[in-house]
Amino acid sequence: MKLQQLPATHKTTIILIGAIFVLGILGYFGYQKFTSQKNTPAEEVDLAFDGEGPFAILSPRRDGNALVLNLKRTASYDAITYELAYTSKTEEVAMEGTKIKSTSGDGEGGATSGVIDRGVQGKIDTKDKKGEYEQEILFGTCSKNVCKYDKGVENGTLTLHIRKRDKAYKMVTLWHLQKPVIALGSLSSGDGHLIYKVNADRATLTNIGFSIINDLSGAPKLPYGKEVLGKVYALNAPIAKDVPQGDVSLELAQNPSSEAKIYRYDLNKTAWQALDTKIDGSKLSAKADGAGIFAVLTNKK
Repeated sequence: MKLQQLPATHKTTIILIGAIFVLGILGYFGYQKFTSQKNTPAEEVDLAFDGEGPFAILSPRRDGNALVLNLKRTASYDAITYELAYTSKTEEVAMEGTKIKSTSGDGEGGATSGVIDRGVQGKIDTKDKKGEYEQEILFGTCSKNVCKYDKGVENGTLTLHIRKRDKAYKMVTLWHLQKPVIALGSLSSGDGHLIYKVNADRATLTNIGFSIINDLSGAPKLPYGKEVLGKVYALNAPIAKDVPQGDVSLELAQNPSSEAKIYRYDLNKTAWQALDTKIDGSKLSAKADGAGIFAVLTNKK
């Protein structure tokens, strides 16, 4: 018996259907692979400092129970989350300066210093692609308009997780919250490398309330032909409070060249100012007109 041959048009149709079917399968698996790669978290890179990258300036709330997080230079980033880690004192230690008993047996005789690790996580809504974001972060919790704040907060870290397309960065900075009246007018960074000595009487120091110093992962646009030596620090007081004139000193890891100077960035005037700087080994010192961003700048090589 002879098999009936299909017309050429039918053969073409069958071939086209088969080709479309194969392409559909290949397209499906290709799409699955693409979406799986897109959803796979990018490897996070630690970014210690990028002069042209994003950075955060912290300001204390007037009562010292919260920080105001001000993120700068963020327009080109797709996602930003933060982690604020700090230590607080137990209420007994904060109020009385005494030690408490520990059920874990830490310390000699089961006593501890009454220090508790705390942390706050949050996310910045970056849908509108703004170049700057501001958010308040509480040292504690609030429920039904009743807040319970952590006591004796002084030191901590701010970790920024920033994503740009298929790249992810992590930036960790130190901060130190303090009252100049308690520190007798001497304010210091978390690593102790920046010290700002306020030249004011006790009444003025009391009026300042809280202040904070944090090191930065980036910096405002530098003067032409300059580059940063060491870390960049921001000194801030609560809104509507001014830090008086003072003596600033900044210590580097090594001795700088003779043209290195301390610069102060005035946040109100948005400009860098070179200070009359004295160099003594790895330590530089100068007089400053108040709070702002401080850095040692030198000529680019």
